[in-house]
Amino acid sequence: MTGARWERDRGVARETPTLFDHALTLRSRYGPGPWPRFGDPLPDLRPDGSRLVFVGGGEDALIRHDPSSDGVAPLTGAALADHLEHLLPAPVPSVADGTLRVLHDLLATCSPIEVADELSAEIRRRGLPSNGLRQVGRHLAQQGTHRAAVKIGLVLLGLGGDIRDRELLLLLGTLDELTLYAAIALHRSQPDGDLAVHTLAGRVAGWGRIQAVRTLRDTTDPTIRAWLLREGFRNTIMNEYLAHLAATTGDLHSALSHPHVDIPLLNGAGGILAALADSQGGPAPGLTDYPDAVPVLRRYADLIQAQAPTTARLHDMISITTFFNHPPQDLPWTPADTEYLTARYKTLLHDPCWPTLVLDHLADPRRPDFPLALRPAAVLRLRPTAQLLARLETSPPLLDPTWGHALRNSDQRQAAHILVLAEQRLATTPEPERDHALLVFAHLLRRHPGHGWPLLRCALASSTPEVRRTALTTLAAWPADTRTPEAVAHLRASGKPKPDDPQETRP
Repeated sequence: MTGARWERDRGVARETPTLFDHALTLRSRYGPGPWPRFGDPLPDLRPDGSRLVFVGGGEDALIRHDPSSDGVAPLTGAALADHLEHLLPAPVPSVADGTLRVLHDLLATCSPIEVADELSAEIRRRGLPSNGLRQVGRHLAQQGTHRAAVKIGLVLLGLGGDIRDRELLLLLGTLDELTLYAAIALHRSQPDGDLAVHTLAGRVAGWGRIQAVRTLRDTTDPTIRAWLLREGFRNTIMNEYLAHLAATTGDLHSALSHPHVDIPLLNGAGGILAALADSQGGPAPGLTDYPDAVPVLRRYADLIQAQAPTTARLHDMISITTFFNHPPQDLPWTPADTEYLTARYKTLLHDPCWPTLVLDHLADPRRPDFPLALRPAAVLRLRPTAQLLARLETSPPLLDPTWGHALRNSDQRQAAHILVLAEQRLATTPEPERDHALLVFAHLLRRHPGHGWPLLRCALASSTPEVRRTALTTLAAWPADTRTPEAVAHLRASGKPKPDDPQETRP
């Protein structure tokens, strides 16, 4: 980076905006958060096609990046602590003398998720001065143009910061990419750490929500525990990641044991139980990992039976019942409990109120939440063909799941009509939604040979390799007599002829 990017007080234009300026812009435009697209893209994003691009916070949550794999010796927490120990005995340098610019560039080469714990331990062991850590941390957080340097700045604020840094941490933490570091810094530096993190958790919705809530795992604050059960576990990645934490930290068993259970708590309980059911065998703890599962499932069944049906409750009921339809072999419950709960939830799902609810939901083709009734319709074995076609006649976006649901449940005549509608919609579909939609349709067209060739032709011409590969695979799977001469030419050019194609095997 050049010095000009750092000299904000001198009015010199920077080549790259700071992440702090990016967050300020988002806050002025959208309010305190959550922000669209998790605050992405950050201004330091330079995709080169060689690495996956994750949504905000996803890379730190899902993988560990080893800098040595890039041919460079990894920068360790101890090495960073050495730099700080050398820097801090003297008065903290000014921006102008270049010392902090050198530190920033060094930090841009590290993997913060790999070094943060070691760096924190080394700083504590060496007793580095809090005031110096705070000043360097604020410089990095406010003037950093690379996410790694800003993340380390947040680590330093967690070790040397105080109440004066609260708003800065909340602002930067609303970028999901930075939430993990800001949440830990808030928890360490603020006198009301749990409440500060709770405030941040309410401003993020994706991986940021997951990371912030995980920081609250040990909270005893009754307000936060109540929020976890009603709303805090919900996120736009997977509720499964937070369901077990909410049920245990929030003490769902005790909450449902009260004589009066409010509607938000009842809805939250259903969402938590459904997420635990869906998570069984997945990336997060499931129902069999929840010690109070049996009494909570019994109590929820009693409570929900007396409530008016809603689409959200039906989704929860389907997930729970699906668990009992395919229980794990090592289910740690008594046979009597398992038998009772299986019968109880199957009975609840077979209530005649549910089909009526679903069909009423699908009766309005223009309602924004129309797709929410698609999975229930399939589970209840409904065939709302007329309602689905009416929805598609309104020309919804091609990523609306109604397209796929309709194609999977249509005959060839209906499929031909649906695909004509999709071709018309494609003409007005913007990038990058267009490529994503073409990928979906390239998969769906495998079950409708000979139909949707204009869509498949567009997929074959896509600039995205995955879309082209999928389209070719679908085209190769079509029987020979369903391929147009143009389609055959595409197969010849790709080198993927089918053996059963007489045009390809003829001597």
